[in-house]
Amino acid sequence: MSRAAVDPAGTIDLSIFAQYGVLGVLCLGLILFARTAYQRERDRGDRMEEENRKLNAAIQDRIIPVLLSATRAMEESAELMAAMQRERDLMRLTDGKPRHGSSG
Repeated sequence: MSRAAVDPAGTIDLSIFAQYGVLGVLCLGLILFARTAYQRERDRGDRMEEENRKLNAAIQDRIIPVLLSATRAMEESAELMAAMQRERDLMRLTDGKPRHGSSG
C-alpha cells in the first residue's frame, strides 16, 4: 500500500477505502464530512470577515463624524456653562447690582 488515501492535490483514492469494507466506507464518509464542514466554516469565516469590513467602513463614514460633532457641541456647552457661572459669580460679588448701569 504505497499510495496515500489523500494526495497533496486533495483527491481521494477510493480503492484504499474499498478494501476495508464497511470500515473503509465509514472512514470515507467521515473524511468527506470533515472536508465539507471545513469548507463551510471557512466560507462562513470569509463572509463574517467581509461583513466586519463593511461595518467598520460604516463606522468610519457615519458614526465617527457624528461623534466628533457631538464632542464639539459638548465643548461649546461646557464653555457656555463656564461663562454663565462666571457671570453669576460677578453678580454675587457686586451684591446683585447690574454691572452695566441699567436703570432699575
